[in-house]
Amino acid sequence: MSNHVTSLLRRRRLGVGLTGKALILLMGDLASDDGSGIWASKPTMASELETSERTVQRTIKDLIDAGFVSEVGKRKHRNGYTYEYRIIVERIERCEDLRNSPPTQRHPSTQDVGSKAQHLAPDTVSPLTECHPTPDSVSGEPPTECHPNQNKPNRTYCAAEATHKSDFDFDGFFGEFVSAYPRMGDPEATEESLREALGAGVDPQAILAGARAYAVEQVGNKPRFIKYSENWIDEKRWRQHATALLPSQDPRKVLEARAADIRSQKPWARTIKPSQAGECIAAGLVTVADCIAAGIHV
Repeated sequence: MSNHVTSLLRRRRLGVGLTGKALILLMGDLASDDGSGIWASKPTMASELETSERTVQRTIKDLIDAGFVSEVGKRKHRNGYTYEYRIIVERIERCEDLRNSPPTQRHPSTQDVGSKAQHLAPDTVSPLTECHPTPDSVSGEPPTECHPNQNKPNRTYCAAEATHKSDFDFDGFFGEFVSAYPRMGDPEATEESLREALGAGVDPQAILAGARAYAVEQVGNKPRFIKYSENWIDEKRWRQHATALLPSQDPRKVLEARAADIRSQKPWARTIKPSQAGECIAAGLVTVADCIAAGIHV
């Protein structure tokens, strides 16, 4: 735990409301002095705050959007995996001081100490402080080390962080994927799976091309036979569908098959997107009334 971080959080006006302030104070109690090393599952935090897991998920997302918290990585355990979070102390320090007193100074780390202060004797006796009090026994990965005198960085980065820091528009990419994929599952699970794939170096255009090809392949298929989006990504199915859309594929036949489902009011016609139905209307294959009767809102 870090008395420095929790004290700093209590003194600052964050503007995140009661739930947000309670949650970030709990996270500060689990953090190191630089804000890193926060390992706690959402069910555990929900239990300690006496609220729902969904509320914790939504509040963490709000804290991330506000720039107070960031995702560092995740580690497997017996029930799945747990995210590691970091409180962005520098962002907290810029918030309004509720007590109008001098700012609290953080403990200096290797990155903070300048060349002029190197007369201080380095600590060669104390062992490295481990942020995670209970080492992970499943994945085999060691606990995160956060001692200020260590030579390596005192935080672990997730593989997808390069994507987070670049000019890549993930929200735009996610929107394109949602429009292209024929059967969306859980949005949060889908987003996590996409971020993990991108973090592993997968070309986002390959994923989109695979999703579009899979959608064409599933035209006329019943929804229960179409994979949920998060499962499709986790299984890396884009690799086998990215080239499935061959030049010989006749777009007219795709529209005709889709229009036939609409006119027949097939049960799965409701899964046809309004934009896809609009293409059929523009081609003169169906009418607006046909689409409404099939349960498509155009």
